[in-house]
Amino acid sequence: MLLKGYGGMTYDRYLCRSLLHVFAACLTSTLGLYIVIDLFENIDDFLAHNADRGMGMLLWTIGRCYAFQSIFFLDRAGPSIAVVSIMVVLVLLQRSGELHPLLAAGIPMYRILTPLIFASAAFSLLFTLNQELVVPRIAHTASEKRGESGSAKHQVESFTDHSTHISIDGESVKLAERTIENAWFMLPAPSLVTELRILKAPTAKFYPAQGKRPAGWLLRDVESPNEIARLLTDRGREVVLLKAGKSDVFVTTSISCDDLFKRNSNFSLFSIPELVCRIRSPAMGLVSVHLNVLHLHSRLVQPLLNIIAVLIAIPLMVRRESPGIVADSALSGFALAVVFGVIQVSQVLGSNQIVPADMAAWIPVVIGGTMAAWLSGVIRT
Repeated sequence: MLLKGYGGMTYDRYLCRSLLHVFAACLTSTLGLYIVIDLFENIDDFLAHNADRGMGMLLWTIGRCYAFQSIFFLDRAGPSIAVVSIMVVLVLLQRSGELHPLLAAGIPMYRILTPLIFASAAFSLLFTLNQELVVPRIAHTASEKRGESGSAKHQVESFTDHSTHISIDGESVKLAERTIENAWFMLPAPSLVTELRILKAPTAKFYPAQGKRPAGWLLRDVESPNEIARLLTDRGREVVLLKAGKSDVFVTTSISCDDLFKRNSNFSLFSIPELVCRIRSPAMGLVSVHLNVLHLHSRLVQPLLNIIAVLIAIPLMVRRESPGIVADSALSGFALAVVFGVIQVSQVLGSNQIVPADMAAWIPVVIGGTMAAWLSGVIRT
């Protein structure tokens, strides 16, 4: 048969090359369009932050900004672009009439298009690696204004540690530096202090857990540290660590900078281990834990949904008794829109706790997988 041996490998490589070329063209065009529109909308911010540092620094700032934004763009739009690229390749194969000789030779359609299915799995792996290894390292840049380059300040969203009941607030938070300016840490009475007290400091920096050292905030130049030390209870001395004669205070808590700014939406920038740590943390509230559990399950099923979308598109693009390429493309787009709608509805049901978080994440897999299995019978033979 034609697709056995060297000839089959050659055709498989041909399909993969075609898909890579189409994917690169689609990604470049959509990303370029996004950069051009965003740059025109935010050029004033770039110029304002650049001040009088020259054209070279301006170009460097713009390039740095959109290098990071391209990573986020790939994370958000990559799966959709991969599916569209496969549809475009199928359109090109039909327009050139390349499928007819292979089908006439008795080769099944799914064998012909197997490279596209495996390529979709490879794309899913690429997007997963990008999401787990790259995005968390540059997560702080997602909230920066154009041209700020790591100096962004954000309003603090006060948060209460549910394990110690310490309330954390401040004037502003810098995600890149993991610091709070004009920090306020309210110590509850009578669990930690005999009388209600507030730790005030010009700056507070978060340090993650390392070895035997617990995670927590280092507050520098705290007001009235001696008075705070006198009011601490036995439990308070375990949580609030002071040194005699020092004005620095270390407050033990797992609440980090990420929990003080858009905590109910920024979990999409975390890796799976970070999500698990947040879910297990006793400091998190029930609502935050539920949203993180929902996103964790959604993250786990996303590669499956990417492949299911391809398995839905392929039979509709090369179905029997086709009225035409345009109609096939429209029907395929409609089917994928239905799956996307199911995903959105299930997310709403899960976030509002109408259905369990794990069930909400897996509902689209069940429905999409059923559609893919049912549509496999309409493919051209």
